[in-house]
Parts: sequence; structure tokens; C-alpha cells
Amino acid sequence: MPWLARVLARARAEVPEVAAFSGGAPHLSWLWRQFGGTGEPVTAPYALRALDADADCAAQCWHIDPVHFAFARDRLLVAPLDDARPAPEEEEVLARHVEAALQEHAAGAMPQLHRLRGHWLLTLACPWSMQATLLDGALGQSAHEHWPAGVDAGAWRRLLTDVQMRWHREPLNDAREARHERTVNALWLHGGGTWASMPARPFAAVAGADPVLRGWALASGLTREALHDDDAGAAVRGDIVSIRRDLLAPAQFEAWGQWLDRLAQLEIALRSLHESCFAAGYEELALVLCGRRHVRIARLRRRDAWRLWRRAALTPLLAEVE
Repeated sequence: MPWLARVLARARAEVPEVAAFSGGAPHLSWLWRQFGGTGEPVTAPYALRALDADADCAAQCWHIDPVHFAFARDRLLVAPLDDARPAPEEEEVLARHVEAALQEHAAGAMPQLHRLRGHWLLTLACPWSMQATLLDGALGQSAHEHWPAGVDAGAWRRLLTDVQMRWHREPLNDAREARHERTVNALWLHGGGTWASMPARPFAAVAGADPVLRGWALASGLTREALHDDDAGAAVRGDIVSIRRDLLAPAQFEAWGQWLDRLAQLEIALRSLHESCFAAGYEELALVLCGRRHVRIARLRRRDAWRLWRRAALTPLLAEVE
């Protein structure tokens, strides 16, 4: 990665900090704190508001993401479906089973399943009392070590078992397996809570389609005009934030060959962002590098190109502190 190695060698790298309340997802914990959030990040109601401007966010909301449980010796690993997400017609079939299970096991909570642009969210008029690990933090980890805990955890486990039994009988999973795609055999519940305004407004705009980040920005008082699908540097005055998950899943599954391939692709994207950032008049591009436990900020500044005496190595910068 010659360009990335060169610019990061001259960047100002801050001391790594241990992420608070990370649950294995310090990138979300860091962003949550920037917006003034406390405790574990609440993500679902904000994603719902970002995806549906007319949604009623007064009810408790949870992410209820379809995932794949992979067998690995004596445990089940939580794996994403990112490379082969269910097609719209598959989603329709899977969702009907989930709605039937919800009516059988959780009718008293008045559940409503929302499917918006590939994101599954569940609202409940009568809230559940549970603590759950964010999906980004559970990827590549044992599902049993991250089961939701709390008063209503048993009810969720019974509901999940019913959904798994219904999905196991579905021919669409046989068809996915025949295509060498991951079967959809579980749901991951996480990020639950209720919507509240965010006390801080650290950014002037958001670049990218991530619904959680966009939802936090809206809750901080930004308008939807400040939410951009891609680079918006030339049109915005103030700090712009975006999030990239390219390296997340390969790192958590220790798939380092895939990680290096994606790093090469990310280098191309960062180089373009670096050029457009300074062309738009910005003085700094800050990369917030997040591992499983730590966060480290590397600041790339316009005048860094002249700091020839800086010779930081790339590997230690990207390595998590033991």
C-alpha cells in the first residue's frame, strides 16, 4: 500500500485509547460519545428515524438482523450475510415466518416488523428489558457468549428458536446452500432503546448511507439536507463524518488475505477522499482507526507532505495494543 504507507508515515498519530462500553464495536461507541451519548450505544430507533422520516419512534425499537450461525468445533459463530443478502422475494418469505412467530410469542408487546432498504427493525409498544451485544461486536464471536441477557431474554430465546425451526424447513435455504451461499438460520437482536435527542452536534454533515450514523446526526439537530450519499466536501462548511466497515468482518474472522485485498481497495477510496478534502479547502482528514478494544486517531494534514523527517511504520499504526 505505497500511498497509504507514505501519508500515514507523516501523519500525527495519537495515543490509542481503550474504548468504553465497546462490546467489541468501539467504532460505534466512539461515535456515540461524540454525539454526547452515555452508556452502551443505542442504535435501532435512530436507524428507524433515518430510514423512515414518518416512523413513530416513541416505541422501543431493536435491530433484528438476519444472520448466519456457522458451526465451528464446539461453538456457533455469528456471521453476516453481506456477500449474499436475501433477495427481496426471499426476504418476503422469511419475514412472514418472523411475523407469525412474533404474534405467537410476543403478541402482548404489540410487535411491528419494519423492513427498510435491507434493514430489519422491530418496534414494541411494551418494551423488553434486555441487554444485547451490537452485531458489529458479535461478528466472528461465539453466539452463546453474547446471548441477550435480562428479564425478557428467555422470551426472546423461545421466539428465536421458533423462527429457526420455521426457517429450517424453508426450501429457499436449500437453494441458497446449493448456490454456495450462507443460509439464513438466525436473527441477531441488538441496539435496542427509545429515541431521544442527542446533546452534542459534533459534525456539520454526514457522508454515506449508514442509517445509525445518519439517525444520530438527525437527533443532534441536523437536517436531512446535511445527509449526503457520498463525498460532500465541496458543498459543506464544517466537519463531515463518514464510516467505513470494509475491514471489519475480515479482521474479526481473522481472514487476513481478504483483509489485505479490502485494504488495497480502501487505499484507493482514501486517496480520492484525501485529494477532494484538501481541494475543497479542508486542513485535516482524521482517520479514526478502530479495533476490537482500542481506538486510535491518525490526523492527515495539508502540510504533512513537507514533514519529511516523519517516518512512522504502517504496521504498528494498524496493530492493536496487547
